[in-house]
Amino acid sequence: MSTTPDIQVASSGIDHVSIHSLQPEIIIIGAGVVGCALAYSLSQSGREVVVLERDLTEPDRIVGELLQPGGVAALEALGMADVLEGIDAVPVEGYCIVSGEDQVGCPYPLLEEMAGLNKGEKSDELDGAWIDKKGKWHIESNSGKKEGRSFHHGKLISSLRKKILNVKGVTVLEATVKDLVFCEHTNRVIGISASFKTAESDEITSSGIVKKIYAPITIIADGCFSKFRLTPGMRTPKPVTRSHFVGIILDDCKLPIKNMGTVCLTPSGPVLLYQIGNAKGEVRMLVDVKGKLPSVGDGSLRRHIEEQYVPHLPSSLQPSVISSLATQRLRSMPNTFLPPAIQGLNNHLSGAILVGDAYNMRHPLTGGGMTVAFNDALILSKYLKPSETLPKGRQGLEDWNEISEVLKKWFWERKQLSGVVNVLSMALYSLFGGADEPELEVLREGCVKYLGMGGEKVAGPVGLLSALTPAPFMLFYHFFSVAFYSIFLLLVRGPPNSSLRTTNGALNPLMVLLTLPLNLIYSIKVFWTACVVLLPVIYTEFKV
Repeated sequence: MSTTPDIQVASSGIDHVSIHSLQPEIIIIGAGVVGCALAYSLSQSGREVVVLERDLTEPDRIVGELLQPGGVAALEALGMADVLEGIDAVPVEGYCIVSGEDQVGCPYPLLEEMAGLNKGEKSDELDGAWIDKKGKWHIESNSGKKEGRSFHHGKLISSLRKKILNVKGVTVLEATVKDLVFCEHTNRVIGISASFKTAESDEITSSGIVKKIYAPITIIADGCFSKFRLTPGMRTPKPVTRSHFVGIILDDCKLPIKNMGTVCLTPSGPVLLYQIGNAKGEVRMLVDVKGKLPSVGDGSLRRHIEEQYVPHLPSSLQPSVISSLATQRLRSMPNTFLPPAIQGLNNHLSGAILVGDAYNMRHPLTGGGMTVAFNDALILSKYLKPSETLPKGRQGLEDWNEISEVLKKWFWERKQLSGVVNVLSMALYSLFGGADEPELEVLREGCVKYLGMGGEKVAGPVGLLSALTPAPFMLFYHFFSVAFYSIFLLLVRGPPNSSLRTTNGALNPLMVLLTLPLNLIYSIKVFWTACVVLLPVIYTEFKV
């Protein structure tokens, strides 16, 4: 009679376990941002969860390093805000947009403005932005603003994993998931097969022990390069990569406005900078490069950045950028758009749920990815917790018709936040992603000037960007307000970089009258471009 070797367990207090003793209600593939959040939240609701991760060592990535205030609020609602402690996280108080000589600060809202503290009110939730019962923000805020946080991606992931390693109801296994396991009668996903570490081995090898774990629900959270996304029956749209972020770290670099993420708009594309460590003062710089990346090996990519981007950055940043480009290895990540598709329909694969970047991606320019992930985990956990329709235990999750209804509700409820973040990120990238068309340059100038007016002109868009007030109508309103303001500037000042403009950027009254007929005609094209930027993204985001 053969015996099954015990497999190693990463969870605290357990060294190894027999594969046959694992009887999870839910399997989660991937211990990244959303995988850890789901594991913790589901376990707190009483579900038994097994998490499988290929490599539990601290990852090293150049994205996923900025968490908007809305993401901090979602972490608090999940009971996980403490994962931001002890990782050398840096306060983020808003954004600074730099375009040529223009510099616009877009601060996050003050606590008093959104918590009603100036009226002596105390609230748990207001306009989609949570505060605690004492009317304070969920993490220490020396600025008095609803802050976000930036950090090294790997430190956050390690903190998230540490959180679930010490919680009851979660078993974490270091293993490489090979395949989904299907029921031969119904074709439903009923588990996974994976290559495990055994109690006698410290390595996962291709020839290692391959075993199956069964559960009524398998949640796929294996990231942007998901191999299970293409499983027949998933019916996931094809991801579209529009550009790549090329990343380096700047040392001892002072940003234009302290504790604000900086977006520098250049003719070739945006450059994003934000501090990711207090101890060394490290600043992450991400350069958006469209099309095929130039070669790193022969220095073409470095020269491309030096020639096309660096001259358009603030002069105070340029020495540090040039020094880092000369000494650091350039690393890149694709910027991919993957609109979400409703899951749980009759013709879709049953037994499996896609989440995180395996399910939905947007351009990382606005730093909203992790905020969407934590919010998705919060909502999905609410629907999958033990209830009258989905009782505790494996049998409680066997009815896929009930799960299908849950997934449909989750799809629409998550739209309140994810829809706004997705549409905003893609629309802003179209405006800020380089002057491919003159009409886009008109809209880009109008956007910067619109935000520069302050007041509600900046508070509304920042509420959307921070995911504190994710209102779809407000997104529509401010986007077309920018479009009409851009047209106004076009009529009174002419197109950007026009030779007819004076040194202060204005046209004399006579030239305004002479060019008015042509600019009126041109304004129709500008408005059409604005519609082309926004409306197709809205359609792809909200279609079923």
